[in-house]
Amino acid sequence: MKYISFLIIIIFFNSCVNTKEEDIKIGFVAGLSGKYSALGTSIRDGFTLAFEEIDYMINNQKVEIIQKDDKQDENEAKKAIEYFLQNDIKLIVGNTTSSMSKVSYQIIDKQTDTLLISPTASSNYFNKKDDNFLRIQVENSDKKFKGLIEYVKKNKNIVFIYDSKNQDYSSDYEKFFKKELQLKWQNSFVEKFDINEPYKNIVENLKIKKIDLIVVIANSIDSANIIQYLKVNDIKGQILASGWAKTKDFISNGGRAVEDVLFSTEYDENSKDIDFLKFRNLFMKTYNKEPSAIETQGYELGKILINKLSKSSDISTLKQRILKQEIYKGLQGNITFDKYGDVTREYFMMKVKNAKYVRIEE
Repeated sequence: MKYISFLIIIIFFNSCVNTKEEDIKIGFVAGLSGKYSALGTSIRDGFTLAFEEIDYMINNQKVEIIQKDDKQDENEAKKAIEYFLQNDIKLIVGNTTSSMSKVSYQIIDKQTDTLLISPTASSNYFNKKDDNFLRIQVENSDKKFKGLIEYVKKNKNIVFIYDSKNQDYSSDYEKFFKKELQLKWQNSFVEKFDINEPYKNIVENLKIKKIDLIVVIANSIDSANIIQYLKVNDIKGQILASGWAKTKDFISNGGRAVEDVLFSTEYDENSKDIDFLKFRNLFMKTYNKEPSAIETQGYELGKILINKLSKSSDISTLKQRILKQEIYKGLQGNITFDKYGDVTREYFMMKVKNAKYVRIEE
C-alpha cells in the first residue's frame, strides 16, 4: 500500500513538472556590425524594448531572444538561419535588408513549421505569396510611392545612386520610378551609379550632366557620406533619400549637407500620438536617445508578437492568427495586413530642416 501511494506521488510530481510550458525562443538576425549596422541595431533596440517591458515573460513562459549578425553577407545570413533551424527555433525575426531577407526566405520557405517575420524588408520579391513569411514594412509599390511621385514629378532629369549589395530593394525603386515618371511624365533617367564605386568617378560623371533630382538608395551612413561629397563638389539638384537611410545617424553624419533632403515615410518623429509619446519616453529613458522611425518599427513588431503569443505560443498557427485580426493599431496609424501578410500604411513626405526631420504639409 505504501509502495502504491509512493508511486502515485511520483506520477503526480512528474505530471506537474511536465506540464510546465517550454520557453518561447525567438531568433533575431540582422546586420549588427559594420556600415549596415545602423538599421539592424535600431530594429533590435526597438524590438527588445517591447519584451523588456514585460520582463521577457509571457504568461508563465520565459521569452529568450537569440541574436545573430548577418553582417550583410549571404553566407553569414545562411549560417544564422541554419543555426536557428538546428536548435529548433521556429520563430525568426529578420532580416533587416531585403537582400538578406531573401537569403533567409529561400531557406525558410522549404520548412513547414517555421515563421520568418521581417520588420523592414520591402522588396516586391515577397509580394502576394502564400508562404511562411510576414513583414510590417510596406512593399515598394504605389502604396508607398504615390505621394512621392506627385511631389517629384516636376524634376525632369533624374540620377540614381544605389547600393548593389541590397539590390532587391534598390531595383524596386528604379523600376517604379521609371514606370511612373518615364512612361507617364516623360522624365529622363540620366544615369545610375553604384554607391560602392569611387565617389570621385560619380562626381566627374555628374558634373557634365544636367540634373534636377538625385535619388540616393543606401544605408544612412553611405547616404550621408555621398551627399556630403556631392555638396562639397558643387553638384546641384534636389536630393531624395530612401527610408532605409532615415535614422539619427543620417543627420549626425551628414550635418549641414543633408539639409532639405527629402524622404517618403510612414513615421513622424514629431507625432503627438499618445501611444507614440509613451514609447518615445520609455525609449529615451532606456537608451538615453530619441527613437527614429526604425526603432519605432521594431517596437511595433514586438508588441504584435506579444499580443498573439500571450493567447497561444503555438508558432505553427501564429501567421494565421496575426492575419485573422487584420488591423493593428500602430504607434502612428494602423497597420493593415492583407491575406498574404503584406501591409498597408499611410505614407507622407518629410525633409531635413535644422537637423531634424520635419513633415511637409500638403
